[in-house]
Amino acid sequence: MLSRLTLRWRLTLLHTAVFVVAAAVVVVLVYLQNRVIIMNIDVSGEAGPMGSTGRATGREGEPTEAIAIQRNEALGSLLTQWIVALAAVTVLAGLLAWWVTGRVLTRVRRMTNQARGISTANLHERIALRGPGDELKELADTFDDLLTRLENAFDAQSRFIANASHELRTPLAVARTTLQVGLAGGDPERVARVRAELLRNNDRCVALIDGLLTLARGEQGAHRREPVDLADVLRGLTAEPDGDPRLRVDAPATCRVLGDPVLLAQLVGNLVDNATRYNVPGGEVLVELDTVGNLTVANTGPEVGEVDRLFEPFHRGVVRTGRTGAGLGLSIVRAIALAHGGAVDARPRPGGGLVVEVWIPPGDTPEWTRGPAEPVSTVDA
Repeated sequence: MLSRLTLRWRLTLLHTAVFVVAAAVVVVLVYLQNRVIIMNIDVSGEAGPMGSTGRATGREGEPTEAIAIQRNEALGSLLTQWIVALAAVTVLAGLLAWWVTGRVLTRVRRMTNQARGISTANLHERIALRGPGDELKELADTFDDLLTRLENAFDAQSRFIANASHELRTPLAVARTTLQVGLAGGDPERVARVRAELLRNNDRCVALIDGLLTLARGEQGAHRREPVDLADVLRGLTAEPDGDPRLRVDAPATCRVLGDPVLLAQLVGNLVDNATRYNVPGGEVLVELDTVGNLTVANTGPEVGEVDRLFEPFHRGVVRTGRTGAGLGLSIVRAIALAHGGAVDARPRPGGGLVVEVWIPPGDTPEWTRGPAEPVSTVDA
């Protein structure tokens, strides 16, 4: 029966019932106390001895019927007054409970109406409940945080669809043209060239799809939070320093951070791979890591322009050497760093090349707030 009532009615009935029980207990206690006092008063207004029957006696020890009648009438009148007062106060308490409950639930109804009007078309809107910092304010703020995460997820999905449709169109068109033109004749050498071109195009598509998936996962946030030794990750990805360009690594014995080990390995790998791709023959790549999560990767190479745009998907600032990439390396680095509560920055290196600095919050920091960490020095390669 009560389940069919609104929350306002149920709260009102609950508050009124609690008040009635508490007030009834008080009335009974006061009535019993007054009964004891009245039963001990004799005709002269002084307390007399109690007879064997428990009733007060007169001055000569005989019960007085008139006194007994007056006592009973006084007790009955007192009980009636208390019952009437209890009923009146109960009605008043119910009205006050109805009013107070309505005032409290007004904020809930406002939250409900605003939440009902939010859809995928206006995920940027927030409840933004005003008022004291109570449980309802905390609930509204939690819902706003949920909307923020949903908005970020939808934005990441939209960007993924847009990037995938834009970037996959070119290799698919190339594959179609290669098939139509290259296989028009029966020349075995021509067929072999077409085969090699299709394999390269397929590798580019696979790399592009893997990069887009990693970028989307990084933008959605780091779902796993566990201690990770960033120094071990770095040493595992830079185990072969000899090569062209030369790789120089300066890392401490340990650097514990908190995050997703797979995404952090992808971050370090993308930085080193990007510094290797965009380099010059005989150049160097310098990788530095300190104990508080500051990672710096610098490389030699041509002059870099539009540094701020390097973190945009598919933007390439200079002509690269080496293997073919998807143009998503630094975009993935930024997405992963931000998902871990960190920061990323890039600047041109004097004499050519690029310096990328990434900060990942240490694992022993209670709050992920970047403090006055010592700057990472960049050694000219």
